[in-house]
Amino acid sequence: MTDDPRRRHLTPEESAELRRRARERRGYADPGASRGAAPRREPGRDPRRDPRGAADPRRAAGREPRRPTEPGRGRTAAHGGYQPRQEPEPLPRDPRRDPNRDPARASRQRTGARDPYRQPVDPRDPRAARRSPRGGYTAPPRGRRPRRAPGSRRIGPAKILGLVLVAILTLGVVSLLWADSKLQRIDALTDYPGRGGNTPGTVTLLVGTDSREGLTPEQQAQLSTGSESDAGGRRTDTMMLVYTPRGGGRTMLISLPRDLLVDIPDYGQNKLNAAYTFGGPALLTRTLEEQTGVRIDHYAEIGFGGFAGIVDAVGGVDICVEEPINDPLAGLDLAAGCQTLAGPQALGFVRTRYGFAEQDLQRVRNQRQFLGSLMRETMSPGNLLNPFTAVSLVDAASEAVTVDTGDHIWNLASVMWKLRGDPLTVTAPYDGMASGTVGSYLVWGPSTTEFFDAVASGRTPPQDYLDPGP
Repeated sequence: MTDDPRRRHLTPEESAELRRRARERRGYADPGASRGAAPRREPGRDPRRDPRGAADPRRAAGREPRRPTEPGRGRTAAHGGYQPRQEPEPLPRDPRRDPNRDPARASRQRTGARDPYRQPVDPRDPRAARRSPRGGYTAPPRGRRPRRAPGSRRIGPAKILGLVLVAILTLGVVSLLWADSKLQRIDALTDYPGRGGNTPGTVTLLVGTDSREGLTPEQQAQLSTGSESDAGGRRTDTMMLVYTPRGGGRTMLISLPRDLLVDIPDYGQNKLNAAYTFGGPALLTRTLEEQTGVRIDHYAEIGFGGFAGIVDAVGGVDICVEEPINDPLAGLDLAAGCQTLAGPQALGFVRTRYGFAEQDLQRVRNQRQFLGSLMRETMSPGNLLNPFTAVSLVDAASEAVTVDTGDHIWNLASVMWKLRGDPLTVTAPYDGMASGTVGSYLVWGPSTTEFFDAVASGRTPPQDYLDPGP
């Protein structure tokens, strides 16, 4: 409802008063007067043009009616002459509509409270019309751009970029969880009586086995691996410790010679790689922890087929060799110089040892060299930001890598990130070679003990133990 008194409804008494005044102005008799009384003529009206068809007795007698005279000239208003137009008296104000007499309305005007019977209309809202001064609604003015509603906001470039980043982050988290669920897990880091305390820093054991599991005969021929029965069981060709000191020191990549003579629990003295053959990952990790005093935090293992699949997923790895390498047993024939190795060639490169003067020692150097190149290629922006390469890489790695039950794919990613830089590379020292019931082996001597004591205490071994090359 509106507060304009001109638009309110009239009471019956006010309507009757207005009709009575209108009759008086037009010369009609009061309905309450007698029927014999002559009707009062309205001043200034020509009876001949009366729309009601009233007859003028003077015109019927042939006389022209006199024109009304101006006030003060001849006749007065009392004799039926000119009468000035009188404005109607203003109607009395309704106390119910008078804001000055409405205590509730006056209180709202003083306090600024909103009328509970009115819905607020925001003039900035283009979807709602604006209230006009006299009530009702009018459309927004033409030629002007309607303003946005107070609840609506414009999405700018920063918000769009933020939404895109959130979508990418969500997709990355979902992909990471999916890849983590596909990892093969084994109980490799078991508790046993007398197990040592934590080593200052983080230690990860990387193991490469000659497992042919999942390979078809055609793939075995392509990779020159032979069958598992021909090899005499599963053995470890590669064993490395990735050690990162506490406080963010330089990462160290330690190669463990497989012919190093160690004490294997419940089996006596034998070569290090025999521990895996006797008891699998659990016995291998226990043997290393008891022999070195270093507690292993994470475990990762990969076989022949998985290694070649990861190399192919990144599009090959660039490697440089100083001399030609020809090893028919490993299916390898490389010329000297820098070249890109595909999966089968890469597998042959890290397996070959014949033709080298130091055989297994040279092989572990080649393995460290190739592992560093593989990590740099894997963590390069071209592979990480390419969705096709990244998905293929994650899929190949998650199906080929076996980890401890407490490890996850982000632990592997952390190790890969640390190795992509320039880690310190070293081969675990030994004190000469000897022969015995287990064949030729490397002697675990005082230099080996001193080296691992430094690692177990969180110190970097002396420079004399570090290799000058990769």
